[in-house]
Amino acid sequence: MRMSTVGDAARDAVPIIIGYLTLGLAAGMLLAAAGLSWWWAPVWSLVIYSGTMQMLLVPLVAAGQPLAAIALSACFVSGRHVFYGLGFPLERLRGGLLRRLYGVHAITDEVYALLAAKDRRAMSGRYLLAVEAISQASWVVGTTAGALAGTGLAALLGERIELLGFVLTALFVVLAIENWRNHPDAAVVCLALVASAAGLAVGGSATLLTALLVLALGLVGLFALRSRHRPQVRPEEERC
Repeated sequence: MRMSTVGDAARDAVPIIIGYLTLGLAAGMLLAAAGLSWWWAPVWSLVIYSGTMQMLLVPLVAAGQPLAAIALSACFVSGRHVFYGLGFPLERLRGGLLRRLYGVHAITDEVYALLAAKDRRAMSGRYLLAVEAISQASWVVGTTAGALAGTGLAALLGERIELLGFVLTALFVVLAIENWRNHPDAAVVCLALVASAAGLAVGGSATLLTALLVLALGLVGLFALRSRHRPQVRPEEERC
C-alpha cells in the first residue's frame, strides 16, 4: 500500500503520539519537580529529542554536573541514534540538505521501529518527514504541558511520577508485535533475548550499552552468516 500523505503519517503515528504525550507529561513533571524552569522542556525536546537522555539530563543539570560529564553521558545514551540514520531511507527525502538533516535528527527508537516495519519502497519523502514531525510535535506538547503542570502534581505525587515510564515499554511491545507480523525472524528474536540477558547480567548504568553492543555484534554476525550461505544468482538468471 502506498504511503504518501500527511494523513497516512498521522494514522500510522497514533501509537507514538499516545506514548509521547503520556511519557512527555512525565518528563515535564520531573523537570519541574527538579526546580528547573518550564521552558527548558520545549528547548530540550527540540534540540535533544531523546526521552531517555532528557530524563537523565534532569538530575544531571539539577546536581550541577560539569558539561563534559553531561556530554559524555549523552554520547553513551543516545549514540545509537547515529546508526538509525545510516539505515534511514534518505534517498526518499528531496528538497535540500535541511530536509535530510532533520530526517536524521528526528529518528527516535519508536519512529525507527515504526518505519522499519513498513515497506520502504512504498513510503514517500513527505510521509517520512510527516511521521517524524508529528511524533516530535507530540513530544514537545507533552513535555511542555507536563512542565507547566508539574509543580503542583509533583508536590502531590512525589517520586511516583516516574511510574509513568511504563508507557514507553508498552509502546515498544506494540511496535515489536507489529514488526514481527511484517518481518517474522526467530533468529533476531533469539539475539534480542541474549542481548537482554547480557545487559541484565552486567547491570547498573552499563545495562543498556551492554545489551545494544551484544545485539549489534549479533546482528552483524547473523548478516555475515546469511550472506555467506545465500545462493548466488547468475547474470543470465537475472536477465530471465
